[in-house]
Amino acid sequence: MSSSVSEKGSEFLYFFTGALLPTLFLWAFTRKQTNGDNSSNEDDEDMDGVEEGGPSSKWGYSDAPYKMVLCVNTELSMGKGKIAAQCCHAAVGCYKRASKQCPKGLKAWERTGCAKIALKCPTQDELEMIAAKAMERDIPMYLVEDAGRTQIAAGSRTVLGLGPAPTYVFEDITSHLKLM
Repeated sequence: MSSSVSEKGSEFLYFFTGALLPTLFLWAFTRKQTNGDNSSNEDDEDMDGVEEGGPSSKWGYSDAPYKMVLCVNTELSMGKGKIAAQCCHAAVGCYKRASKQCPKGLKAWERTGCAKIALKCPTQDELEMIAAKAMERDIPMYLVEDAGRTQIAAGSRTVLGLGPAPTYVFEDITSHLKLM
């Protein structure tokens, strides 16, 4: 009986020290910070169509917690290694887009644990519908199209990366999808 109490207590402490405490700390001590990182990247060739100054540019520490969502197209029946590689492409693409689109939000995500979640998306049509909703909300996103060198046909849309963004913006966009 005492072991179950201590296990529950340790789970809470893990959550508190690993996720909640850093978020509260950053919100409390950095909410007066007004300027994000103003450095610019020379490698902006794949940033076409990324708007700076939209609603997402206003995100900051006060909008925490943040997460990045990776929607995997399960209709393609990719292997585990292929899924991992495609998710990595999506995560890097999202990071690069967020650095232009919402630098303050990106910094808040980095400083609050870089939460990521992988979800099963049943079809490519569903993936594209989610992408359209994300675009309406100015969420940074990156849609991975496979090169066709291994398991999947060229041009197949494998993973949609969304965010990083405040968790509340995903509520009715991805809440119906199941965890990987």
